[in-house]
Amino acid sequence: MAISTTNIGSIQPVTEARTPAALDTAGVTTSLETYISDIIGLVTIAAALVFIVYIFIAAFEFLTAGGDSGKTAKATSKFTNSIVGLVLVVASYMIIGLIGNLIGIPILNPGEMIGEIIP
Repeated sequence: MAISTTNIGSIQPVTEARTPAALDTAGVTTSLETYISDIIGLVTIAAALVFIVYIFIAAFEFLTAGGDSGKTAKATSKFTNSIVGLVLVVASYMIIGLIGNLIGIPILNPGEMIGEIIP
């Protein structure tokens, strides 16, 4: 089995990686679905990263409080707020899915939703 060396070191530009293969309904639907899924994924990852950063900040402040009740309360408050923020992100995802199921619109499945909009 021969290995082709013509594509070694070549990187496909991002702008061409996401363009639809054809400008028919299926190609545009797939491309739009990919963009929407990417946005949902990025928002979820950003929320998780913010949660991790806030947890570390709260833990650091708690460890460096030195027994000061005011600093300990502030660190505990940050810890609680970060947990509540993560719970809200997860709960909003679940609530959006539940509302979509109740009204019959697949909000969290952008491909199916776009397929219903674009014949």
